[in-house]
Formats: sequence, C-alpha cells, structure tokens
Amino acid sequence: MFAIVCAAKPSFAQRRAPVPDTGMWAAGASIGATVPRDASFENGLEVAGNVERYFTPRVSIRGQVGFSSWDITGRGFTGNVKPLYFDGNVVYNWEGGVWHPYVTGGVGAYHFNSDINPSVSGGDTKVGLDLGGGIEYFLTRHATITGELLYHKVGEFTSPVTTFGDGSFWSFAVGGKKYF
Repeated sequence: MFAIVCAAKPSFAQRRAPVPDTGMWAAGASIGATVPRDASFENGLEVAGNVERYFTPRVSIRGQVGFSSWDITGRGFTGNVKPLYFDGNVVYNWEGGVWHPYVTGGVGAYHFNSDINPSVSGGDTKVGLDLGGGIEYFLTRHATITGELLYHKVGEFTSPVTTFGDGSFWSFAVGGKKYF
C-alpha cells in the first residue's frame, strides 16, 4: 500500500493549473476588416488591442481599443471617417482542449473622426454596444491564435458637413493572445 501512495504523489504534484485560470491576465492584438452598415462608407482595415482579467477559468472582463478607417462614397464629397472605440466586455469561454470558443458582449465609447474634402475635419463621440464571439487555438500553454467576429451597434453621428445615419459595423479579426 505504501508503494501505491508514493507512486501516486509525483503524478499529483505534476498537475498544472488550467489556462485560463482565476486571477490570470491576458493581452492580445488583432488585425482585420470592418464592414460599416451605412452605405456611405467603404469597408476598412481594423487594428485592435485588448487586456483581459479572469475572474473564473471561464469568465473574464476585457478592455479593448480598436481603430478603423472608412472612405466616404456616394455623398457628393470625398473624405474619410476614422472610428476609434474603447469597449468593456464580459467574455465567457468553453473548454475544448486546444480550442476554446467564446462569446462576448459589452458597452463602449465610439469616437468618429471625420476628414471631409481635406480642409474640414471634426469628430463626434457616441455610446454603443458590441456583441459577438470567436475562438482561441492554443499554440502553447500560454499563447493562442484568435479569430473573432463582433457587431458594434452605434447610432447616427455627425461630421462637420452632414449626419451619417448609422455608425454600426461588423468587425472580423485574427490575432494573438498571451496569458500571464
């Protein structure tokens, strides 16, 4: 019996805490595309970064900042709109071995900087909501590749020249994340 107890101890001692786990932090970055709902805009490139704090192995709070740029089309003038957003989200993930699917939702501040006919610029800030999900693939114990789809619901916003009817957009992004 003593031999069995001694043999079991090393395997128990070798157990590692799950990742993610309660109290862990994670940081990530992604790049992708945005598809605005308003027909006045062309699709744009998006860059985003985030920081996450895990309250349980499945639930975290995420702060995310993202930036995109949309060219204005079909309005009789040229220019672009550059949305910059700061979102706070709750994230729930499922354990799936090396694959971890997740859902997320939250609220944020969306600032739309408008440059019209290079000589006129201005900005407008609105509150918005976001909802979506994604998947993480664990390359190593503390590093993942991510894929995410989010819908950002934002109402109308004004530029120095006109009001745009809908600031909402879809974002599709791939990136990486590191756990600490």
